[in-house]
Amino acid sequence: MLLQGINYWAVLVTGILSLVLGFLWMAVIWKHPYQKRMYGGMDLSKEASSAGKIQSFVIYIVVSFITSIAFAACLELWRAGGKAFGYNGNSLSSAFWFTMLLTAGFTLPFTVGKKVWQFKSWLVVAVDTSYEIVRFTMLLLIFWFWK
Repeated sequence: MLLQGINYWAVLVTGILSLVLGFLWMAVIWKHPYQKRMYGGMDLSKEASSAGKIQSFVIYIVVSFITSIAFAACLELWRAGGKAFGYNGNSLSSAFWFTMLLTAGFTLPFTVGKKVWQFKSWLVVAVDTSYEIVRFTMLLLIFWFWK
């Protein structure tokens, strides 16, 4: 079965690292321009209770675990498909481009949707998209090298 070959320790680590990376990306590196354009200068500390914040982080970690499992399964399918479809499934550079294709296909509709449907700035789209590119590259490297 496909899910039996997944390194669940790597899933645990990547789930937590996704939260850490998200914090660094959105709240440290891009804090001022991102929050200003995403939230319009609202005081976010007054918007959510402590319980609401904890609930949001728990949900995010669970979703990150699910994303890590799904990505690990896709990566295993990528590796196994090499022989059947005539590409090198053991090439890290090819796996990187496969990862970028997955990242674009599954995240761009949501990040660009912030501009189209929520009328957020292109900076918000760029920060969110770049976060996903870095996050999925992190997933690739951890799952690729941690056997």
